[in-house]
Amino acid sequence: MSSFADRMKEYPTISLDRFDRENLHARAYFLSHCHKDHMKGLKGPLLKRKLKFSCTAHLSQRSNPKYAFWEDHIVSIILKDVVVTLLPAGHCPGSVMFLFEGAQGTVLYTGDFRLAVGDAARMEYLHSGDRVKDIQSVYSDTTFFDPKYHQIPSREACLTGISQLVQDWICQSPYHVVWLNCKAAYGYEYLFTNLGQEFSSQVRAWICKKNMPEILCHMTTDRATQIHACRSSSGQTGYRVKYHREGYSSYDTPYTMLVKDFLSYICPVNIYPNVIPLGKTLEDVAELLKPLYKIKCKY
Repeated sequence: MSSFADRMKEYPTISLDRFDRENLHARAYFLSHCHKDHMKGLKGPLLKRKLKFSCTAHLSQRSNPKYAFWEDHIVSIILKDVVVTLLPAGHCPGSVMFLFEGAQGTVLYTGDFRLAVGDAARMEYLHSGDRVKDIQSVYSDTTFFDPKYHQIPSREACLTGISQLVQDWICQSPYHVVWLNCKAAYGYEYLFTNLGQEFSSQVRAWICKKNMPEILCHMTTDRATQIHACRSSSGQTGYRVKYHREGYSSYDTPYTMLVKDFLSYICPVNIYPNVIPLGKTLEDVAELLKPLYKIKCKY
């Protein structure tokens, strides 16, 4: 859950993933991805100005009718004092990180990211020639940056576990149905695609998936399919499993390793946590960052 409420210290006239309160006075707005905790104020009556978004804004207004009123307000704005580059965040379709380069230094805002170890080294626009750009500050995703979240399964490990559960259930009869209780509208496309391929089936999902042609062949609105990911399971007949667990498997894929790899590679002067894990304070997160990365951490 994003707790990023203010603008960047280096470029205070730009707002990111927040569209209310003091951000109403910003000159430009950026949306990193379409998850609700990053869209606060986006449909508020006070936000009556033209916006500058990443391409996810178009996805947002197409897939969710309540944001359609912004269609006439979305225009390109030329920012003469800063260059903005969009980098893949790997969090959900259309999710990006923003790299700002201007007179106040080079600054990276990550939004929510899920990058594999080594991904930073492959990002061309983080480099100048054969070296990493000098980055003044990173406003970093620290959602699970807490020792209690040390081990989080990789996408591949999660897929293996879910696939086995699905197989064990739907093989019992054509009437055994799996309902995937997806909490967000986006971010499960990797799972849907792989389940569709593995079981030669389609996943019944929300209508917005029609705006994603790359996964369309794996999706359906047909109730007869055995794998469902709609926001509600009402009206579905058959034997249904919502959640099933046998034992516990621990996967050595610590989230902190992924964040450490990313930040230690680009080695910024300052790090500003975007998210404060439950039960922690801003100072707690800053202290956790210091020994891990051996770089100056501001808070």
